[in-house]
Amino acid sequence: MAAVRRAITAGEMEPGRLYSVQQLASAMDVSRSPVREGLLRLGEAGLIRFHRNRGFEIVEVSPDDVAEIFAVRTALEVPAARRAARLAAPEELDRIRARWEALHEAAGTGDLEATAEADEGLHRALLLVAGNAQAVQLVERLRTTTSFLGVVAATSRRPVGELAREHDALVRAVLARDEAEAARAMREHLASTAQRLVAQALRAQRTPEERLEELTAQVWGAAAAGY
Repeated sequence: MAAVRRAITAGEMEPGRLYSVQQLASAMDVSRSPVREGLLRLGEAGLIRFHRNRGFEIVEVSPDDVAEIFAVRTALEVPAARRAARLAAPEELDRIRARWEALHEAAGTGDLEATAEADEGLHRALLLVAGNAQAVQLVERLRTTTSFLGVVAATSRRPVGELAREHDALVRAVLARDEAEAARAMREHLASTAQRLVAQALRAQRTPEERLEELTAQVWGAAAAGY
């Protein structure tokens, strides 16, 4: 799965085109068995589609899918940020600070994939502090789906340094145990990311961008429901 994600990030694989297991295995310089197993897991998650005797294709993520994913993430992660600010033990705050520093370090190198991984690690750390293991697993699955838009899609509309800085208010609020500010910062960060990815998906499907406001409103609605 990681290899497919990296290929999408690099622009080497695109939704809607057919690829073969052998083609991917050769590119990775591995046997077909582990590649096939990984692809089967992606198929079970609905991220790729198999065509008998023809290969497989990456399933395009629709604008509606992106809006729904971020509505769910907002409903989970905004309250989690509030809980993290209230409940984090000193050693957990140290881990959150370390994840934050790792995000800025990755962004400083300009490495898109490393920045995305550091971003994911910070969000995971906040969810773990909030004490909801099921939310951690669900958010990771949702992030995997949106990653199939490509990490470049998530970052090309803004410098990676800006992406890292979007987390500053959030982490500072958690470290200061400011629950309301932590929730606000998480909500605004997710809404900003959702807007960019929905716009990317609209362009990819040549859908009128007038729908951007409608779909982004779904994310804000989920945030408002959490208060």
